[in-house]
Amino acid sequence: MFEHMTAHCYANTGNAGVTYEKSVTFAVNAVLAERLTANDDVKIVLLQTKDEHGKYLENTQIFKNELNAINRHCGAKITYETLCTDFEGSRENIEKIYRSILNFFEDKCALFADITYGPKPLPMVLMAALNFAEKFFYADIKGIFYAKVNFEKGKPVNPALFDVTPLYYMNSFASSISATSGKNALLMLDTFFGKSEED
Repeated sequence: MFEHMTAHCYANTGNAGVTYEKSVTFAVNAVLAERLTANDDVKIVLLQTKDEHGKYLENTQIFKNELNAINRHCGAKITYETLCTDFEGSRENIEKIYRSILNFFEDKCALFADITYGPKPLPMVLMAALNFAEKFFYADIKGIFYAKVNFEKGKPVNPALFDVTPLYYMNSFASSISATSGKNALLMLDTFFGKSEED
């Protein structure tokens, strides 16, 4: 996780359709604030990336405090699981992270993911893990979210929250279709996107 993070209000920004008007440090909490109900049984899997100063532990607590405060108005049953890994991009470490994430899935679970923070390979690992969950655990991929800010004079401005779930489905589409050529595959992709030759 990043060393310096600030809370932002993501209401009516990006394409995520979030209207939650309070500031959050972790954007997915704005999503959950509008989705959680008292009937929900929620497992939060916190993907921690170690740093030499232990900042990841502080960031984890910030996340928990933030979501727990939100949940006081929702009443969901929330449990927390952690997966702590080294900031290291070797094949062995990536495979370990991938395999460990799979242990948290349950049959017919609904999944939300936030790919805002963490090492660059992590979103790709998460996409692969979500694909496994959808195919073998019959999971429902509810949303994959990414928050961005611009920086002006070193200060974060213009926060926006994006639902990037279409990236997941584009990858799933390419993995699932069978075409006789690249041209035919592109035609199938255009049909998938709802485009015609005139577009």
